[in-house]
Amino acid sequence: MGEFYYWDDTIKKIINEKHILIYGAGMMGNALYRCLSEEPYNKNVLGFIVEKKDNNPSNIGDVQVMDLNEGKAYRDYLVLVALHDKNIISALEILQKNKFTNFYPVTFDGDVWTHIRGNWIRNKKKNSDIMYLDQLVKKKCKIYVACSEYDKQLNEIPTLNSFEQQIQVGASLAKKRIFPVCDDMGENISAKNRMYCELTALYWMWKHDTSQYLGLSHYRRRFHLSGEELDRLIDSGIDFVVTMPIVNFAGVKQQYALDHELSDWKIMMNVIHIKYPEYEQAALEVESGNYYYGYNMFIAHRDVLDSYCKWLFAILEECEKYIGKKQEVYQNRYIGFLSERLLTVFIKKNSDLKVVVTDKHFVEK
Repeated sequence: MGEFYYWDDTIKKIINEKHILIYGAGMMGNALYRCLSEEPYNKNVLGFIVEKKDNNPSNIGDVQVMDLNEGKAYRDYLVLVALHDKNIISALEILQKNKFTNFYPVTFDGDVWTHIRGNWIRNKKKNSDIMYLDQLVKKKCKIYVACSEYDKQLNEIPTLNSFEQQIQVGASLAKKRIFPVCDDMGENISAKNRMYCELTALYWMWKHDTSQYLGLSHYRRRFHLSGEELDRLIDSGIDFVVTMPIVNFAGVKQQYALDHELSDWKIMMNVIHIKYPEYEQAALEVESGNYYYGYNMFIAHRDVLDSYCKWLFAILEECEKYIGKKQEVYQNRYIGFLSERLLTVFIKKNSDLKVVVTDKHFVEK
């Protein structure tokens, strides 16, 4: 399967359908057939449906052109209606009248057709000399949005910016693929997702993406940044972009003890003492302080991210050896919880880093 840049609900539906029919055998129908039958889709188009065969070919390539009566045998299959915009409404009414149950319009100027052909064009080697605007941004920065098959349904569907890429976390444990990029591709720790949470995405990014800047966000927590704002930040030579700190007036360690198991915190501090004694003072300051940068949500320069991940995963792997797996599902996410505080330790110790704070948008249900 080729690369999918556009990956919305309609594209997912097309990919998941075993067979597809196209309503309309004109230029739009031909173009749609060409795109869907080649990379990245490789779909089996069963046939073309037309209202009447008059003035229509009997076949397009090896695919039959059939009238409505012949097409009724496939009424439960996905039918993509590929016609001029002015004919779409009447075609949908005809399909509904003939009891077709699964059809979707693909208009010439609509986003669906833009996305279908966009994925096709991007997979053509002959177009490799073309540079797309989003690719220019991606050369500088790519922000991964961690998603899983268990994510809650949201009333608001945030727009995916050109510099964002959804990644399925815990993919090796999942029943189905929901995005083309998954955290179990190549070198990975996907199987540890129930403990490591979104860090399985971070590990994958670290090992597989060489973008100048890399970021991590979540399906419900997104950076409140435009492409222009992100460009200005990157051009200023920043090292870290983090979100507004979480404030614990009781103290970071004390608040952790209220929500999680204090023994895990003590093990983490002991691991820092043994493996990274130069970080111990910074860890103690965070421990007794009242704020930390939460959610494992940040954007970092590639060189800084490399240093951070080497340090972070070495500590977490050691903590995992001592603590092991917990029976209670929520507390079993302790690796993710500890890592949220460790980000602040890393930043505090490396005080020469250029760090900026930005807003995040939390998507309500």
